[in-house]
Amino acid sequence: MLAGRFLLSILCLVVTLLPVRAETMMAVQETASLIRRAEKGVDDAQGWAIDLLDVLQLHDLSRSRENVCAVIAVVDQESGFVADPAVPGLGKLSEQALRDKLARLPVAGKAALGWLERTPSPQTSFMSRIRAARTERDLDLVYRALIQHAGQKSGLGEVVQLGFLNRLIEDRNEIDTAGSMQVSVKFALDMAKRRRWLPMMLDDVYAVRDQLYTRHGGLYYGIPQLLDYETGYSRKLYRFADYNAGRYASRNAAFQKIVAELSGEALALDGDLLSYAGAGKANATVTASEKAIRKAVKRHALGLGDTDIRNDLLEEKKAKFVSTRTYTALRDAYARKTGRQPAFAMVPEIGLASPKIQRRMTTRIFAESVDRRYQSCMK
Repeated sequence: MLAGRFLLSILCLVVTLLPVRAETMMAVQETASLIRRAEKGVDDAQGWAIDLLDVLQLHDLSRSRENVCAVIAVVDQESGFVADPAVPGLGKLSEQALRDKLARLPVAGKAALGWLERTPSPQTSFMSRIRAARTERDLDLVYRALIQHAGQKSGLGEVVQLGFLNRLIEDRNEIDTAGSMQVSVKFALDMAKRRRWLPMMLDDVYAVRDQLYTRHGGLYYGIPQLLDYETGYSRKLYRFADYNAGRYASRNAAFQKIVAELSGEALALDGDLLSYAGAGKANATVTASEKAIRKAVKRHALGLGDTDIRNDLLEEKKAKFVSTRTYTALRDAYARKTGRQPAFAMVPEIGLASPKIQRRMTTRIFAESVDRRYQSCMK
């Protein structure tokens, strides 16, 4: 009798698990099919699908068609489903950019170029490695080798490895996005720091960077950058623009448009209300947007002081900025003046330039291109 009940319990468990397994397999196959449709000839579409769905689950994000398609659209736009994508002519472009930068320092620059050409040896010089670079990881590894060499020669190798100079080293590493989703390295490092209680050594920083160049690692950090925050947006287009320009840039660009209308000032609608240092800390400098906000507040007698405004603007990278007095007062003033509700979001107007971007690119072009891929996937 007891054995019969035990057997029945096992059978019930198997029956319960079967639909879940079937559904998971179907989700993988459907996702792989969507990937193949987005990028013909992709290597190991099923592997990409498994990793994509696994990462969504790891971050407690819904494995919905909407989320899957959003990720597929960004990966396809940024890399065509290549974990560490090659950039045409990257070595030559990087060498020229470095020469242009050093040319601004005639004497020291010439000496630095000579040093790069012969160190650590003429055959294996840093400059020869830069010329041969095909991917961002290649350049990243050259920079790491430079740091290691400088640390050894200066006697500060141990200090460097202990992580005391991490911020300085990271601020000067020009590979600031990486992998199949071109994830912000700063975002990935901040995320990694939040998940540990010990400070990060230099090897820990490099480990995060190495992860970004893998299929699973690029998705692991890229998916939360794209999806793991509340926006209030009516269209994915604005989330895609944020992915390029920074969280809440689309909401803040729409707010800048309100401020421009109320202050009479022409503003760059770039989604940044304050300016920031390399470590992401707000500068004390009063930006054109902040000046225009102060002017609009005074013109419309909204009863906010400069300190109140600054404290509210410090929340611009968070969801709760929409609850601040500065945000609500100016939106209400716009509605009273125009008789209509202002737009909640708009695509920021930002021109994009770097050695690896070889055609005209803006945040709008990027966001609209990703959105077309997303809409195609959703069909």
